[in-house]
Amino acid sequence: HGGAHGEDASFAPLAAALVLASAGLAAGIGAAAPQHLAPDAPHSAASEVAEAMQRAAGAAPEAAMLVSVQSTLSSAMAALAPHGEAAAEGMHAPWYAFPSTFGLICCVILFIYGNRGWKVVLSVMMYLTALSTMKLAVKWVFVEYAFKFPKFVTVLHFVSGGIVCFVVQLYRTQGKINVPTLSEFFFMVTPISVASSVSIGACNMALGFSSVAFTEIVGATGCLFTVVTVLLMGLPFDMMLTIPCAAVAMGCALSTAGEVSFSVLGLVLVFTSNFFRSAKATLQQKLMTGESKEKFDPCTLLMWVSVPSVVMMLAGSVISEGLGPYKSMAKMDSATFWGLWAAIGVSCVNAVVLNLAQLFVTKDLGAVGGQLVSQAKSVLTVLGSMALFGESVTRLELVGFAEVLMGVYAYSALETRGKQQREAAAKQAAKEA
Repeated sequence: HGGAHGEDASFAPLAAALVLASAGLAAGIGAAAPQHLAPDAPHSAASEVAEAMQRAAGAAPEAAMLVSVQSTLSSAMAALAPHGEAAAEGMHAPWYAFPSTFGLICCVILFIYGNRGWKVVLSVMMYLTALSTMKLAVKWVFVEYAFKFPKFVTVLHFVSGGIVCFVVQLYRTQGKINVPTLSEFFFMVTPISVASSVSIGACNMALGFSSVAFTEIVGATGCLFTVVTVLLMGLPFDMMLTIPCAAVAMGCALSTAGEVSFSVLGLVLVFTSNFFRSAKATLQQKLMTGESKEKFDPCTLLMWVSVPSVVMMLAGSVISEGLGPYKSMAKMDSATFWGLWAAIGVSCVNAVVLNLAQLFVTKDLGAVGGQLVSQAKSVLTVLGSMALFGESVTRLELVGFAEVLMGVYAYSALETRGKQQREAAAKQAAKEA
């Protein structure tokens, strides 16, 4: 493609640099590992990869950036990686790892998306923050107060989102709220709610047939599923962007720790979850950027999606949980009761911020771009767990984290360049006309 269109010629070196960066990171990890068999082999591989990356760097600025990132990360991990028995046990982060990592990710986000404007940067930061803290907020309710009724709590999350968005819409439109047509509600809005419910249900069921590590590894292919759904629904997508998508998927798989227990049924359920999650994001993109974009902004869409979501989740709560939530609250003393509702309130605020931020990210970056951003939360979540709970991380996980960040950067760089070239081509065509 680059041979036919000279302006796209730098795409190939950039893609090559991304792949070589992955190999370079692996070589850097190998160089830090104990040398049992061939002491010079890892260092030789690292040297060869470094030379190849330097050649790629001369062809594109983005490639040079990847070279720099790769070299720095490989050197850092080679210096920090433990040896012998310590390598098997992993590394423990100091107490300041979480705020430091969060600050680093904010800087990375600013670097990647800064040219898109402060609104995009803010929405991405809010999305990642809410995504990383959501499990902690819900865990506070389930563990601290032994209130293990997830469907009931989810109903309250959707109710909170609907109410907040309704109030915002009343204020913004002075009472003239946009109402979807019956066709839009039943064939676009409701399927988003159904897809979200099926995705969550299938993912939870998969955990009953396979290990958490296996579901995380297979779940990392979600961005690739989103590429397929975007193409099936006729939305524009540059196939060159599948390269960084694949890199992010591989990085997420590498950063997954734990015993991998394979299950055919578990595999099918995770793939089902991925498909419906991708369908949800693609439908959201189509509503907010397609023909009906004037009617559906993120706030309006969340308000209307909350309606069928509350109905479906409430039905699920009644069927599976019955009167359990209400009986549990009736047995609590006053302090515990209000403490529970305070914890639920915090989780509701987190859920509203998460859902709104996710819609803003999807609108600005597209369904695929939004999926890639969500993968970066694994870095903050895992390192946060290290700092707060003393959990460990291996060198292989560090490789995965680095690959995720590089893949997201490469995707943004390729997408931005492609968009600029399309706009330039359109302007040139208009001048010629």
